[in-house]
Amino acid sequence: MASVASTTAPAVLLLDTEGHIISANATAAAMLGQPHETLAGQSLISLLHFEFLTDDPAMMAIQWEALCSTAGSRPQSIRTRASTRLYHLRLDSIAKEPAQWFATLLPTTESNVDDIPSHPLQDALILLANRSALGFFDLRLDTNEITTSAGWKRMLGYTEHELPDTLASWRRFVHPDDTAAAPDQITKRQPPGARPFANEYRLRHRAGNYLWVTCVGVRVFSPEGALQRVCGLHLDVTERKELEEISLIGDERFQRLASQGALAAFDLDFAQGQHWFSAAWHRLLGTNAGDEAALPDPAPFSAALPAPLRAAGLAAFFKPAHPDTQEGRQLVALTSAKGETVQVLIGFQSDVTRRGELVRVTGYALPIDGICATPGSTPPALQTAAFDALAESVIITDAQVKVVSINAKAATLTGVPARDAVGRPLAAVFSLVDRRTGQPAIEAVELALNQPSNRLCDLHALSPRDHQSPPCPVVWTVHECRSPEGALSGFVVIFRNPEEMRLSPEELVQANRSESLGLLAGGIAHDFNNLLTTILGGVSTAKENRDFNQLPAAEEACLAAKQLTRQLLSFAKGGGTHATRQVINIGDTLQNAVRIAASGSPVVVKVETADDITPVEVDKGQMLQVIQNLVINAIQAMPVPSDGRIVVRAENIDLTDNEVQELPAGRYARIDVQDNGAGIPPDILAQIFDPFFTTKKTGTGLGLATVDSIVRRHGGRIGVESTPGTGTLFSIFLPAAAKPMQAESRRSPAIRFGTGRVLLMDDDPKICELTGAMIASLDYTHDTARNGDEALQLYRRYHNVNRPYDAVLLDLTVIGGMGGEECFKKLQAFDPEVRAIITSGYDDEDMVKRFLEMGCCGYLTKPYRVGDLGRMLKSVLGR
Repeated sequence: MASVASTTAPAVLLLDTEGHIISANATAAAMLGQPHETLAGQSLISLLHFEFLTDDPAMMAIQWEALCSTAGSRPQSIRTRASTRLYHLRLDSIAKEPAQWFATLLPTTESNVDDIPSHPLQDALILLANRSALGFFDLRLDTNEITTSAGWKRMLGYTEHELPDTLASWRRFVHPDDTAAAPDQITKRQPPGARPFANEYRLRHRAGNYLWVTCVGVRVFSPEGALQRVCGLHLDVTERKELEEISLIGDERFQRLASQGALAAFDLDFAQGQHWFSAAWHRLLGTNAGDEAALPDPAPFSAALPAPLRAAGLAAFFKPAHPDTQEGRQLVALTSAKGETVQVLIGFQSDVTRRGELVRVTGYALPIDGICATPGSTPPALQTAAFDALAESVIITDAQVKVVSINAKAATLTGVPARDAVGRPLAAVFSLVDRRTGQPAIEAVELALNQPSNRLCDLHALSPRDHQSPPCPVVWTVHECRSPEGALSGFVVIFRNPEEMRLSPEELVQANRSESLGLLAGGIAHDFNNLLTTILGGVSTAKENRDFNQLPAAEEACLAAKQLTRQLLSFAKGGGTHATRQVINIGDTLQNAVRIAASGSPVVVKVETADDITPVEVDKGQMLQVIQNLVINAIQAMPVPSDGRIVVRAENIDLTDNEVQELPAGRYARIDVQDNGAGIPPDILAQIFDPFFTTKKTGTGLGLATVDSIVRRHGGRIGVESTPGTGTLFSIFLPAAAKPMQAESRRSPAIRFGTGRVLLMDDDPKICELTGAMIASLDYTHDTARNGDEALQLYRRYHNVNRPYDAVLLDLTVIGGMGGEECFKKLQAFDPEVRAIITSGYDDEDMVKRFLEMGCCGYLTKPYRVGDLGRMLKSVLGR
C-alpha cells in the first residue's frame, strides 16, 4: 500500500465566499503554476482540472459550490491545470459573515487517494469529530500538548483554528468549582494501563456562560503510575441539567405545598388499585396520615363527600363539565372525620375509558374558608352571608341540572334545607304545580332550561312538602351560564313570592334613578362634547393664532360644564329618607332638569316660569328626578322627534278644598309638562302610576310610579290629561313654602393680592403647576406635595421651626396615596389651629357641609378660577 507523502510543505490559500483567492503562500503558487504576485483575485476553480472545463462564470459557480460540499466534509483528490500530479484538497470554513474558506493542498505519491490505508472506522471518526455535536479531545500530559476536534471547539463557540492546542488553554475552560472533576486531575498514583472514566462538569463558553458536559473517555497511566494521557469526548448536556434542576425545584415546591402547606393533593389510581393522599389532605380532614403510603381504596375521599354526591359515585363526581376536556373544578362542602364541614375547591384531571370508566384521577382540594381568591375580592364566608341575605330565592345548578348551591330564602320557600338540597336534581327541590289546576308541572322547568330567553313565568306555585299547606305562588326565571369558551356551566333559578314583590318608596326612587341615568348618558356626552369643542377651540385659537377674543367663550363653556356636572351629581345622588329640603325657586330647578333630560334630543323643550312664582320647600335632587322623568317620557312619546314640542310651565294657583283630590285649600305652585306626542290610550290611563306597569319593550314601569311617590311625599299631587294623537299634559301641585327663601349672600370681588404661605397638596402634576401659578399671581408663597404623607412631612417640618403654613389646600382624592380627608384629620391632631381648604371635583352641598362641620375652613370645587381661589384664601386668611 502507498503512503501519503509528508516531505513537501502544504499549499495554503485564503478564499472568499465565491472561491476567489485572497492570499496564498509561495508553495500554493508553485503547485498551481502561477506567479505568486498574480494569485490574488483569481478563482481557484479556474486553476483546477475538472472533467468539464469552462470559463463560464455561472458554471464555475456551480463547480465551486460542489467543491465546497465535498472537500468541506473530507479531503478530495484533485489535479491542477498546470500539472497532472494528484493533490489532496481540503476546505475549512473559518468565517460565516462574510463566508471565508481556508484551503490546503498536499501532493500525493499515487494517482488514487482511495488506496491510502486507513482503519475501517477512520472516516466515520473524522466525520463525528468535525461535524457532530460530540467534542473529541486528546490530552498528552507528558508533553503538555492537546489535540481537540473541530466539534469540540464549535461546542464552546470557537472556530477550528482559533484556539491554541496547549494544556493551559484546556484548563482555563473548566469551571473553578469543578476542577476536581476534570479528567486530567488525578492526585493518587494508579496501576499502569488504560482505564475508562465518566463524569460531568462545566466548561466555559465563548459567550461567558458555562455549559454542562458529560465526559466519557480513557485514562492512560505510565509504568510509574502517573497519568500520561487522557482521550475522550464531551457532549453538551446543559439542557438536561436545567430540566433536572427545574424538576427538583418543582418537586420541592410540590412537597412544600402538599406535605407542609394547605394543598390537599390526591392521586386515585383505579387501574392499579392504589390511592394516595398527601399529608395536607389528612390534616385537613383529620384522618390518619401514616407515612402517606398508597391505600387500596379511595375511602378517605368518598367518605368526605356529601351524602348525595357519595351515593352518585366517584365516576359521576369526576365527570368533566365539557366532553372535550378531562379537567374540572367544583366547590364542595366536605365532612371531616370529626363531623365538621370544610368548604373546599376541588380541581382534578381525570383519565376515562371509552366506556366512561375511571382509570385515574389526580387533583387537589384547597380550603377556601376565610380567604379571598384575589386581592379585593370577597371572602367565601361573606359571599355566603350575602347570598343568604338576598330577598330573592336563588338555586344554582351544574351542567347536569343538579343543585350545587341554594340560599336561605330558597330553602325556606322550597322547604328543603341546604344540606339536603345539594347534589339532588333541580326538579326534586324546585317542585312546581300549575297554579290554576293544582296539577304537577314537571315539564315547566325542562322547557325553561331549553329556551334561549330568560322569560319571567308567573303561572306556577311550589308544591308543599307536608302535602297539607297550600301551594306557595312564585314568579320565577332561569338563566343559562356558560364558560368563556362557550361550554355550558350550569343554570341559575331565581324566584320569589309575588306577594313580597313590593318596593318601598326609597327602593322605587333609587331604581328609577339608575334607569334614568342610563337613558341620559348618551345625551349628556353629546352636550359635554359641544362644550369641550368651545373650550378647545378658544384655547387653540389663543395658542396658535395669538387671538384671545374666544377665551371668554371658552371660560363660559367651562362654567357651563361645571354646572352640568353639578346637576348630574345632584340627580345621581338624589335624596333619601333623611334628605335635606330647602326653600327654592322652582324655576331654577326646571331649567336644570330640562338641561339634562333634553341632552342630545332634537325635540324642542321650552321652559316658562312666572316671575312671581311662589317658593316651595323640596329636596332639589328628587324634584330634578320628577321633572326629568316627565320630560324623558314626553320625548320618548314623539312619533317624529324632530317635530316634537314640549312646554314646561310653572305658575301660582290658589286651590279650594278638594279642588284637587286630597289637597287642602291654599296657595300652590303648579308645574305643567305638556307635549304634542302620541298621547295615552284611555283604557290604560288609570294604570300609568302603578309600579311595574309599562307599555315599552325595554321599560321597567318605575318612572311614573317614582314621580307620584316623590310628589306625594312633598305634600303634593300629580294629575294627567291625554288625548291620543294630540298629546299629554301632566300637572304637579306643590304647596307653597311656609317660610321665605334664604337670600343668597353677595359674592365679594376677586382678591388679586395677599400675603402668607400656602401648602398645596394634589396628585395631578398639571393641577399643581396651574394652581401654583395662580397662588403666585396672588402674591402668596407656596410649597407643593403630591400626597398626604408629603403634606404631613412638610407641615410638621416648618411648624417645628416656627414657620407654619397659613393655609393648606388638600385634594380630596389621591390615587394610590393618602387623600385630603385622612390628611386633614392627621393635621388637625397635630395642630388644632390648622386652616385647611378641601379641593375636589365633587360639587355636592352635603359634602361641603360635612367637611365644614369637621373643622375645615373652606371647600373649593374644581374647576376654579384665580378669582375663586383668591376669594377663598382671603376668607380663610383675612389678608
